[in-house]
Amino acid sequence: MSNLLLQLADPDEVAAIVDDVRREARYVVTDFSVELVVSKFRDEAETEGDIYVPEYQRSLAWNEEQSSYFIESLILRVPVPPVFLYDVEGRLEIVDGSQRIRSLVRYLRDGFALRGLEKLDILNGYHFADLPPSVQRRLNNTPIRSFVLDQGTDESTRVELFRRLNTSGKRLEDAEIRKGVYRGAFLDLVIERAASDLFKSLTPHMAKGVDARSERQELVTRFFIYCDRYLAFRHDVRKFLDSNMDKLNKSTDEARLSEMGAEFERTMQFIRMYYPKAFYRPDGGKRVPRVRFEAIAVGTALALRSDPALRPPSDAWLRSKQFEELVRTDASNSAPKLRGRIEYVRDSLLGRPYER
Repeated sequence: MSNLLLQLADPDEVAAIVDDVRREARYVVTDFSVELVVSKFRDEAETEGDIYVPEYQRSLAWNEEQSSYFIESLILRVPVPPVFLYDVEGRLEIVDGSQRIRSLVRYLRDGFALRGLEKLDILNGYHFADLPPSVQRRLNNTPIRSFVLDQGTDESTRVELFRRLNTSGKRLEDAEIRKGVYRGAFLDLVIERAASDLFKSLTPHMAKGVDARSERQELVTRFFIYCDRYLAFRHDVRKFLDSNMDKLNKSTDEARLSEMGAEFERTMQFIRMYYPKAFYRPDGGKRVPRVRFEAIAVGTALALRSDPALRPPSDAWLRSKQFEELVRTDASNSAPKLRGRIEYVRDSLLGRPYER
């Protein structure tokens, strides 16, 4: 059996790691009434309100039928999923449950009429103000089970929790989440370069259903972080990018940001000159695989660092079987494969023999 080939870690070490990760999220469980939640809600973190939606969730919205179905469940006292909140100096940021809470707020403030109900179809067309007083009280007094994360929970853990719990029908891209959480000068650089005409000319197409703007920002984020830190990567791309985004926002000065921007520009100009379609597979696909982009963009940047006057010997490496093996999409979380594909491109451009 293949499992027999696994190199198992020491059981005590495994148990210690599991305990450490579990302790990253500390929380209390409580019940808030619908009336209390609505009275304390504000849609903007900057305005006064004890419960609010963070920026990275603002673009999500249920339609009125989805909201009505949720309101019906509360009136019927059908168990619904809990909401997850994060304590920010006594105020509560919604980690998961923004659609449910915003639906409640809109309905109790007469923002829409119920529609599409089947069980309580008699209530279709009813605003909150139209409900009999007894039903209004029942809805107001319905408890909402809430998990409140302690303020000591670190930011990356909170964002990861949102990713795991997100119950919206529309999935938020990682780049959109980072824009809401990790603000700063480095993020501004990423957004600026991702929107440049040069980069768009090299990435004219994105996969169907993918937000092109967000995906370009994801790719540029990987370029900047991997160029200087790919050797530090161990596992979990999201967490690695999140933590480094946070550090770079806090520690990178204007001079360094300028250098990084210039390197990105120089690298993309080089790619456009010598292999402008390299980010796409040779079979003509209209998708930029992230692992392929990482290998080509970061590998090229490292080669140019070694030889600023570089002229590549040929682009035969782009069509090689070895390169295709190195940029398989199942290699995204493998540190050795990340190093391998980046260094293969670097060494190929420099005319060096590549050694695994």
